[in-house]
Amino acid sequence: MKVDFDEQAYMANHRSHEVHALLKRWRGVAREANLRLVNLSEEGPYPVIGLCNRRRIAGAGLYLSAGIHGDEPAAVQGLVHWAEENVEVLRENPVVVLPCINPWGLSENRREDRKGCDLNRCFDRPGVAPIGAILEFISGRDFAVAVSLHEDFDANGIYLYELARRGEQSGEALLERVEGIIPRHAGGVEGRRPENGVIRRSRGLAGLAREIGGMPESILLFLNGARAAFTFETPSEFSLHRRVRCHVGLLEGVVELAGCGA
Repeated sequence: MKVDFDEQAYMANHRSHEVHALLKRWRGVAREANLRLVNLSEEGPYPVIGLCNRRRIAGAGLYLSAGIHGDEPAAVQGLVHWAEENVEVLRENPVVVLPCINPWGLSENRREDRKGCDLNRCFDRPGVAPIGAILEFISGRDFAVAVSLHEDFDANGIYLYELARRGEQSGEALLERVEGIIPRHAGGVEGRRPENGVIRRSRGLAGLAREIGGMPESILLFLNGARAAFTFETPSEFSLHRRVRCHVGLLEGVVELAGCGA
């Protein structure tokens, strides 16, 4: 696959596992977008931060998260890049942003946290840090759309899990926005076969959480009232630059879907 100049420059200069550099960028976003930045938990040498509006804004909001698995850096970089380019969207709409739920894992390029825990199976366990603090942070909030950004080492293309109400499915349209950067995944995912890159399920979610060993972030949000919840996956075998661009493009589509204009 041909690599252009922008991609070469990005790959030569990225700092995708440097947590302090990431936090500095988010402090800048918070200032520009007039968001409140909260330290939710301390995980080793790094804080787990959350951002939300300083003033109350009417309507259901956006929930955006990345970095729950530390070995998925494009999700983290895509979210901060999108945020830096969309401060007005963040300023003018109700939002909750969790930029890096597992900063220790990011710094060490590890899926689990420093205790060996997969945090994306712990959203029914408020005693696990930082999950309890996140649940308290979002308590009482309504979300039109919740997005969890991920990567998949076994995938050969992009795909997403979609949890949505009947008649409100939009996963295929979101993938269409970014499939020119990386094609859709072909093949199965954990025993299931995506339909045009989308895996849908809206029934039996509590049972599914038990089957896989714990409650994922997106299922918890959907069961607690999010109108739609997406888990977006990019394939780790593609270049970081392309994966980041896919996350940015997906978020642009989500903003349109939620009607969150600047």
